[in-house]
Order: sequence, then C-alpha cells, then structure tokens
Amino acid sequence: MRRAYRLVAAVGLGLVGGAAAGPQPPATPPPAPPASPSPSGPWANKFFLPDIADRPDQAPPPAITHDFGEVPHGTVCSHTFTLTNPYDAPMQVTDVRMSCLCLNVEKFTQVLQPFDSADFTVTMNTAKFVGANTQTLYVKFGPKHVSTAVLKLSATSRTDVQVSPGAVAFGAVAQGVRAAQGVKVEYKGSMRGWKLTEVVPPAGPIDVEVKETGRGGPIRGGADYLVTVALKPSAPPGPVSERVFVKTNDKDNPLVQLTVTGQVVAPLSVDPSPVRLAAAVGGSPATARVLVRAARPFRVLKVDGAGEGVSVEVPPPGREGLPVLAIQAVTVRFAPKQAGAVTRELRLKTDLDGGAVAVIPVEADGR
Repeated sequence: MRRAYRLVAAVGLGLVGGAAAGPQPPATPPPAPPASPSPSGPWANKFFLPDIADRPDQAPPPAITHDFGEVPHGTVCSHTFTLTNPYDAPMQVTDVRMSCLCLNVEKFTQVLQPFDSADFTVTMNTAKFVGANTQTLYVKFGPKHVSTAVLKLSATSRTDVQVSPGAVAFGAVAQGVRAAQGVKVEYKGSMRGWKLTEVVPPAGPIDVEVKETGRGGPIRGGADYLVTVALKPSAPPGPVSERVFVKTNDKDNPLVQLTVTGQVVAPLSVDPSPVRLAAAVGGSPATARVLVRAARPFRVLKVDGAGEGVSVEVPPPGREGLPVLAIQAVTVRFAPKQAGAVTRELRLKTDLDGGAVAVIPVEADGR
C-alpha cells in the first residue's frame, strides 16, 4: 500500500553512525552494516532504492544520488523519492540534516510499516549558489534500529538564464477559484535570438502563458519573458504538485522548468470521514478528533444530528478580537446507553457563503 505525506518545513541535518545492526526483513535477511569502512553503505540507504520491495536482499549503495542537471539560476528544483521499508519492523524518519541551506525537505513523520511506501520530497534552491554544486542530505531512521541514509544531490546553476521566483507556490486555493502567478525569465547569455518557443502541455489542471516583455537588441543582447502559471477553477480538492516545462531554441539547454505546488481546498472538508468509534455501555466514552478545513477562516454557528450517545464539541463562535481560523478541530464523543450499532450524521453549520455545512458521518458500536 502506498501512502503519500506532504508537509512544509525545513529541518536541520547531521550524520549519525550506521554501525549498529539493522532490523531484518521478512524474506532474505540483509547483511549487518559493516563495523569498518567498506564499499557497502548504511542499511538505511535501502529505503530509497526503487526496486527494494522486489529485491530486499540487495546491498545498500554507499550513497543515494540524484542530479537535477543544468537549470536556470534561481530555479527551485524538486525531486520525490519513494521510501519503502524492506525490514520486518516499523521504521520512521527521526532526524534530517543537510550540508547546505540550499536544501530543504518536506517534513516526514509517518511510521512506515514493513514493505509500506510513502513519498519523500527534496528541493534544492539554485538561487543560493552559482555553477556546479553537490550537497549531502542525511536522513536518520529509527527509533529502535538506527541508521542514517546518505543522499548526494547535485545541480548546476546557470547564470545566463535566471528565473524569479524559482517556483510557483499557490498555497491554499479555494475550489473553483482561478489562481495565477507570474515568473520572470531573463536570458543574459551571448546567443543572439534566444527565445522561449512553446509550452509543453501540462499534465495537471494548469494553464501556462508565455509573453516576451523585452529584448536587448543587437548590442546588449538578452531577452525578458513573463511566464504566467494559472491553476484552473476545475482543479479538484487536494494537493497540487506539477512541473511546467517551456521549450527554448537553445539546443544545449532546451527547457526551462518550474515546480508548481499548492492545495485546492473544498468549501468545507472533514478528516477523518467517516468517524468510527466503539465503546462499552456504561464505560468511558470513545472520542475522536476531527479537523474541519475551509479555504478561509470560519465560525461554527450550529450543530445538528447528535443523539443516541453521539455528541460533539466545537470551538466557541469566538469573541471580538479573537482569531478565527481556517482549520478547526472538533471532538466527537460516543457514550452508548445500550449495545448495538449507531449511525449518525453530524451537520456543522458555518458562517461561510450563507451557511455552508460540514458533514461528519459517524459509525459507532456500543458493546
């Protein structure tokens, strides 16, 4: 089963020794990490191998490598690794450290069960350096069995082409709304007649428009463009993670690429849904924390649907001067008075758009 987890924080980085023996996979046990230097790398590197689920007995490489290639100066390069746990023990990322402020990761806290997979996204900001650059990312796994994976990330930041900003980050966008952001592309090289020629059709709900805004002429040379990236109103709720490619007439560097991220937010959404609870008659109530999300701050005005032992606590409507949030937590409780299954639909009326309603389905079992 594949799970994808996306977060947004950079974390610091440090190398931890990998001499302790690692957990064993259910099929062919891997060799223990060597106690002295050897061609084999730390066993945590195996999490990043693309075929590790099919070949769990393969030796870990000394390092995991990824080269973003030559890109315009300022580009925020992004790559998503697939983490797969090949060991017969739950594992999680306990620390991530890096050798350069140009690196960043999407914070990863999920526990990986044996042979479970998830996405691990790394970015490299080429605005932080010029020319070729290789940096190291250390990803520590644990907590019971400890090893640190070593990732080598490379890119060449070209100064003849520059982009600003280096990526398109829409943030939270309400479903049905068109959001747009412009990116300035400057060519400062010696090639006469350099151009952005056409857009590679995006795979996702993205529109791209390219407009030339300036040209230096026969003496100064160079060219300026504005690339406008827009999120279509038809984009479904959920995360946005796309890459936009614009072709050039430079055969040595034929593409300019931009990473596009964001989150399309439904008018109101709840997580988890449905809520499943079980409790003994006369015992302690079962509870669940439910997150209610909207594209903008809101207040819960009224709750309908409680009964048969199901109740809900919501944040107070708020007083003057207190912050109103776009993500709010409500608590659903189940205290059965008799045994049997209970199905309820909690309806939270808000002050959004004339009274938009968040629906929380509840499936409960009294024992």
